[in-house]
Amino acid sequence: ETNYNKFLAFNGLVQQDGGLRSETDKQTALTTLYRNREMVIGFVGGKCSQCGTVQYPKARICVNPNCGAINTQDDHRMAETSATIQSWTADNLTYAPDPPHHFGMVAFGEGGRMMADFTDVDEGAVAVGDEFRMVFRIKAADEKRNFNKYFWKAAPKVSA
Repeated sequence: ETNYNKFLAFNGLVQQDGGLRSETDKQTALTTLYRNREMVIGFVGGKCSQCGTVQYPKARICVNPNCGAINTQDDHRMAETSATIQSWTADNLTYAPDPPHHFGMVAFGEGGRMMADFTDVDEGAVAVGDEFRMVFRIKAADEKRNFNKYFWKAAPKVSA
């Protein structure tokens, strides 16, 4: 990080004032997290064994309107699939440790899409059609209970 104030705040060396929007209680329901660990932590969606439609989250019924098969979802690892930006926004009103907060709709190469937070992006450096990858990052910090929530965020694909 080239901004020294951000460096200090990110490393907990100075108190960061997030304003009223950052003061919500971010308690995690640990039993729910445990029950859904494969979907949340493993980022596992579903792929219909009849029509091949990929979806996240995995559900009992296929989302393809031409299929609608029941109990045909096989596990499908979404984290290993590249994604393309379909739409995005940069929000300066919501709390973000590194404003603005970038997020938008990503479509996965094999099918399926979701709203995702973006990370490792510079302001104004995101465009519809950009290729992104999914990375496992801190989503929120529960400072009362000393617990970090992690989830998958979209990050620009790095070229080799």
